Amino acid sequence: MAEKMLFEAENLAVRYPGGEVALHNVNFKVKTPTFMAIVGPNGSGKSTLLKTSLGMLKPIKGKMRVMGYDTVSENNKIRKLVRYVPQRDRIELSVPMKVKDIALMGRLLKKSPPRFARTKDKDIAKAALKKVNMDDLWNRAFNELSGGQRQRVLVARALASEGPILMLDEPLAGTDAESQTLIVEALGEYHKENNVNVVMVTHDLNPIHSIVKDVLLLKNTIIGVGTPCDMMDPELLVRVYGPSAKVVEYAGHRYCVTHDTGVDRHD
Repeated sequence: MAEKMLFEAENLAVRYPGGEVALHNVNFKVKTPTFMAIVGPNGSGKSTLLKTSLGMLKPIKGKMRVMGYDTVSENNKIRKLVRYVPQRDRIELSVPMKVKDIALMGRLLKKSPPRFARTKDKDIAKAALKKVNMDDLWNRAFNELSGGQRQRVLVARALASEGPILMLDEPLAGTDAESQTLIVEALGEYHKENNVNVVMVTHDLNPIHSIVKDVLLLKNTIIGVGTPCDMMDPELLVRVYGPSAKVVEYAGHRYCVTHDTGVDRHD
């Protein structure tokens, strides 16, 4: 029986909307189920790869498949499988929405019109908010929350939705330490308990090093794919982050120090 692949990319090339080539000669496969991190510096094409997998961007060369579906011709099928947390969510803060409205979006958007929240939907949304310690703010206005709290609500929205794949674009960026911890723990537990694929774009492997299975190291093309330990290789990291990247081992831990991310740690 053939192994099922989450991602398959063959000679993939993609341009930024402005015309510059963002990704070239991208070839990799990742099996399902997994908790996967896409890691690289700014401008390395991480978000572009995620958007291409969703069919939001079309390759100029090659192809990509998600769960066997082509990202160009079958992107409607892929989107039914995915719960997506973009890097900059488009929720307008001037619109008077409450935390419960945001959390319920994950369920209501996958319903056929007219979209009404049933008791089951509310229970699932509340449970998702509880995972990130935001259930007590069910009736709080979303625009009154801190940046970290908003991000926790957006992650809860994805957890409350349905589909075998969670894709998150820099979900820890700009969040406080408490929010980072809660988001990472919620995603790790959810992945383990539900056997759901989690794909996270991140600059910093440190907060998620203990729960990641596959790491894709990217700098406009594939530098490496493997376990976190495999990717903590001095030669690979220098290719991605430049000569300032260093790997330091201390007390049984391996640390990667880069100018771009600070310190990444992996046991």
